[in-house]
Parts: sequence; C-alpha cells; structure tokens
Amino acid sequence: MAQPKIAFILHGKRCPRGMPDDLLKVFANDFQVDIHITTSSVSAEEVAFQAVRDGCVYLIAAGGDGTIHEVVNGVMRCPAESRGHVAVGALPLGSGNDFVRSIGMTGGIRELRAMIRDEAVRAIDLGLAVVTEPDGGEKRVYFDNIASLGIGSAIVEKVNRRPSWLSASAAFHGAILSTLVTWRPQRMRVRVDGGEWIDGAFQAVCIANGRFFGSGLGVAPDARLDDGRFEVVLIRDAGARDFVRFLPQLKKSQRIASPKIEYLSGGLVEVAGVGGAPSIEADGEHLGRGAVRFSVVPAALRCLVRQT
Repeated sequence: MAQPKIAFILHGKRCPRGMPDDLLKVFANDFQVDIHITTSSVSAEEVAFQAVRDGCVYLIAAGGDGTIHEVVNGVMRCPAESRGHVAVGALPLGSGNDFVRSIGMTGGIRELRAMIRDEAVRAIDLGLAVVTEPDGGEKRVYFDNIASLGIGSAIVEKVNRRPSWLSASAAFHGAILSTLVTWRPQRMRVRVDGGEWIDGAFQAVCIANGRFFGSGLGVAPDARLDDGRFEVVLIRDAGARDFVRFLPQLKKSQRIASPKIEYLSGGLVEVAGVGGAPSIEADGEHLGRGAVRFSVVPAALRCLVRQT
C-alpha cells in the first residue's frame, strides 16, 4: 500500500539551512514527502494548487502569514471534493506569524508531527474579499486571518521595507507609531449583514476571522475561526498616544473601552470610500483600492489546529 503524501511549501528566503533534511528525518518513515522551496508568493499558490491535485493529505506552509495566505488561495482554487481530502498546517518561519497564534501552532517540526499524530484537524472558516476596483474590474481573494482598510495598508508597506536586522515586532510597532503621526482618518461607509450604513472618518476598519495582527496584537479579542462570523473593529481618530495607551490590552487580546473603538459582528461586511477609494490589505498582502465585500465562507478549510 502506497504511503500517504505530505507536501511542504517552504519560503525560499526564510527556510533555515538543513530544514528539508530535518523534515525528511521526521516524516519519511510514514509519508511520501514532497518538499517545495518557493521563489515567489505566486509560486506558493501554484505549488499548493498542484499539491492538492496530486493527492496530498497534509499540506504544510512553512513561512509567515504571507506564505499561508498564498497556500490557502491555492487550495481554494481546487474543487471542493479535492479540498476535502487535504488538511493544511503551518510551520511559523515568518515575520508576523499572527495566524498561527489563533491555531495554537507556535512550535516547530516536532510539534507539527504531534498534531498530525493526534489528528488535530478541524474545519475553519475563511474570509472572501471581493474588491470592485475604480476601473470596474473585480478581484476575489480568500483570507484566513484579518483584512483591513485604511492605515493597515500603509503600515504593511512600511513593515515590508524594514531592514533585515529589525525584528518583526519592533518593525510593526515602529511602523504603527510613525504612520499614526501623519495619517489622517478616511471617510468610509460600513454596513454589516445588510443593516444600516455606518458613515464616519475611520483610522482603520478591520474584518477579523482570527484575533491577531501586527505581530501579536490582539485587535479582535472575540474573533473565532469556526463561528461563521467576523469580528468587525472600527477605529476612529486614534493617534500615536492612543496606541501607546491601548498597547497593554492589545498584547493581552482584551477589548478596549473607548469611544474611538467599536466592535461589531457579522457574516457579510461591505465597505466603500467616500471621496476616494480606500486601500485594502488582507493577511499582510495588498489587494488594491476600491469598494469591497467581505463574506465568511464557513468551514471552508480543513486545518491542523490546537485551539480556536
């Protein structure tokens, strides 16, 4: 009887020397092991798509939030029947590593092997962002963690330009503070589950499937990966001083009692700019500008999960 297949997609720039050999040592006795080292985010999506088509039963993204994001989008391109036979897991090697905090995977290869041994597979929700761009074009992207409009995209761009010697946490906190100094709230309209439109000048609008972003900041304390709903966080005119004041609660993933922050919940979120198209990011990847609809896709992905 043929061994089941396990496929690893390793971030080409972040893969530690010797990791492919370590993976073979741990998994080769029980699995047919396929190891792919990416050259770009596009290659991660394409490899994930092909790995599912080739019949792997476990597909492991070894990298950061961006690698997981691309792997998820590759998997979701496959027919539902094919997706039903594969479980996606993660080995955190990236800069932010926020999604893995929600699935309880903060260790390494041995912890991953234990999760597979324990068959710790659960169905989790995904978000689907449908962006209508100013020229009328449409873009559809799945996200596993958090999407945001407003200041989030500017912060992501700064973090991605950070020097290699600067840690992810320091880069995120520094980017947040420096951006808050000059950023001005943007006029947007937000509607949840077809209710009334909420108009305002927002620093950020966050649509959360997972709880953490910005390298461990618990911006959405009540978000759960398997409840069929987003936690929607509206942030109005919060400056650098507010961020410093709120930081202890963000690090503990606690709700913040402030008139500048509002928490909502729903399965469909529509956001449009007023007087200009807002910038949109998801899982730290820039999606463009335009009006956008976010919808929950319940139990869309089988995932190796310790907790939700």
